[in-house]
Amino acid sequence: MATLVPPPLLETKLRAPGPRPGMVARPGLTALLERSVAAHRLTLVSAAAGWGKSTLVGEWLAARERPVAWLALDVADNDPARFWRYLSEALQRAGVPLDDQAAGALAGSPEMRETGLSLLLGAVPAGGAPTIVTLDDVHAITEPSILTALAFLVDHLPESLRIVMTSRNDPPIGLARLRARGDLGEIRSDALRFSDDDAAVLLRGAVGVDLPAGQVAALRTRTEGWAAGLYLAGLSLRGRDDAGAFIADFAGDDRLVVDYLAAEVLEGQTPERREFLLRTAILGRLSGPLCDAVAGTRDAARVLAELERSNLFLVPLDNRREWYRYHHLFGELLRHELTLVAPDTVAALHRRAAAWYLGAGSIDEAVRHSAAGGDLEGAADLIAENWIGYERSGWTMTTESWLALLPPERVRSDPRLCMAEALIRLNLGRPDEATPWLDDADAAMSVPGAPGDHEAMAGGLASARSLVRLLAGDTPGGVAEGRRAMEITPAGATWWRTLACMALGIALHAAGGAEEAYPILEEAAACGGACGATALVVVSLSHLADTDFRRGDTDLAEERSRRAIALAEDERHSEYPHAAGAHVNLARVLAARGEHEEARAQADRGVLLARRGRAPTELAHAVTVRGEVYLAAGDEDEARACAREARQLTAPARGVGHIRSLLDDLEASLRTDAAAEVPPADPGELTERELAVLRRLTGDGSAREIAADLYVSHNTVKTQMRAIYRKLGVATREDAVRQARERGLLSPQLRSGGV
Repeated sequence: MATLVPPPLLETKLRAPGPRPGMVARPGLTALLERSVAAHRLTLVSAAAGWGKSTLVGEWLAARERPVAWLALDVADNDPARFWRYLSEALQRAGVPLDDQAAGALAGSPEMRETGLSLLLGAVPAGGAPTIVTLDDVHAITEPSILTALAFLVDHLPESLRIVMTSRNDPPIGLARLRARGDLGEIRSDALRFSDDDAAVLLRGAVGVDLPAGQVAALRTRTEGWAAGLYLAGLSLRGRDDAGAFIADFAGDDRLVVDYLAAEVLEGQTPERREFLLRTAILGRLSGPLCDAVAGTRDAARVLAELERSNLFLVPLDNRREWYRYHHLFGELLRHELTLVAPDTVAALHRRAAAWYLGAGSIDEAVRHSAAGGDLEGAADLIAENWIGYERSGWTMTTESWLALLPPERVRSDPRLCMAEALIRLNLGRPDEATPWLDDADAAMSVPGAPGDHEAMAGGLASARSLVRLLAGDTPGGVAEGRRAMEITPAGATWWRTLACMALGIALHAAGGAEEAYPILEEAAACGGACGATALVVVSLSHLADTDFRRGDTDLAEERSRRAIALAEDERHSEYPHAAGAHVNLARVLAARGEHEEARAQADRGVLLARRGRAPTELAHAVTVRGEVYLAAGDEDEARACAREARQLTAPARGVGHIRSLLDDLEASLRTDAAAEVPPADPGELTERELAVLRRLTGDGSAREIAADLYVSHNTVKTQMRAIYRKLGVATREDAVRQARERGLLSPQLRSGGV
């Protein structure tokens, strides 16, 4: 059973690096950074690895009194939802009151992200010292949608927000345009180079090497002022009597020199320390318990503290000195050395790391280390058990990257993973891409010994096929697959049962079977609430509210609509398309009560959300209801435009009886109102809808009760009654019934409610 636990945030990514022993203060450089930030929207600190970019920005930030937003980036942050969730959290800590809805929009689709960026920019406090956002290691980001959004953000920054980026290369965010406008400040390797004085301080304070001025100058020249080269050289010089000869043996800052210096540093360590460094090189983050588990030691916390004191390229990631990382360059060198001297140990080290992370609840790291360690079965199980929770939080690219860690044939042989691939594509609104994966899941389930609960998987497969057909406009096919899903999915408060109930419920609802759908959707809401499938609950409640309204129970319709909206807000999904139905149903309730201004606002929001999705029938429903709401408010032109759009949207769909019924009513009301303005010479015949209302006028039911009986809105019935009176040339209900019987439109024996 897949869990629904959302991914946790790593605290260490949100903290700027603190001061380290032996760090060289560079006031001239921090002053340069201060001036650049004051004068430009964006300041880019760009240089190759080891030039002290992060150290410089960290030193500068430490002197500032105002909170700052810091985000240390890595390749996993190429998931847009993950990136924006981290950045939203960093901004909130810096005093930018970004609400959950803005954060949710930023983490959503590209269409939603534009809304999120606007909300972000609007949330930045005006006045006072500017808020600083620092993005460290931007070179790790290659996802085009993130880079495009960052370019938009930089272009529209208010005066009270400034961005600082560190990167090994120039990010593709329109730097030439920013430079031409004077919006870009740049600090590059020429500014970052160490002077002779800086080099002497570094060698003496950081690594304990006190050289004559001439040798310092020579070493600085040989390394071209490159901080990492100086540092490695200083570590290599510890305990040497031949410093001059050593300095003369190398030149420049190329990779051969780096490898040579690294080998020198490692050779200078004790065997135990060297083994510790190599065994922990596979880790992106280091803590005492984690290193003990991976390296097989018992005192890793003490070793890490000693490494920090000896300045061996260890960067603290928190103020308590519990988490560290190796300097990026040094970590790369250690991993390279490990593959050379002990390649057979790499897989086992990754598996130990995976076990530790799994015990700590860090699923993302556990999956990646399992796959890196060759434990494909363990990685597959972790993905199958946890992808829904990550997908629920919008981390779609993270789950896709997990699946990409496995060989394609391993994914296709596992029905659980095939279902994950299919449902991810359904959530992205690409049902045509989901179908091949559903076929693969079907084939995989037929193989003896295939993993997973086959009963639940078969139900999930039918549910997914139901949604594929519904999204493609094949409502009858959606109903048929939905019925099959309900038959074979075990009852209980599970995600799979919730999915089956929702799939059949919304398909029946679209086909005009709202009454049959009602108890099924109630089960979906109950099951989903119990197992945490909030998005499915929002959709189910919205469809229930639609039926409640048509039954005439506006109070229950309002309660369910508002509950669905609140759930979407709690889940940071209020900007997602599946929240659209809740808003349009609330709009109908408000319009029926005469609260037209708020009704229009809710209807507009519902259509806005629906447009972000890829389901034409859902958009058609939202647009039709918006037309009803605007007509009730007296705006016939807008209502007529809605009717035209809805008719175009439903034209290619099959079996969407419910939506077309609503649309028929809207168009009939528009014709009636137009006719009322210019009375025709011939009133014409009553429509089938009007005859249905006329038959119920023979009883004593109120207009609201007639609306509930016919599953239409109260306003629709009132509009149709006006049309009936006009066509029959009468002014009262009693006269309408009498005139209808005289014309033979009603039989004398007809009873109330007959058909």
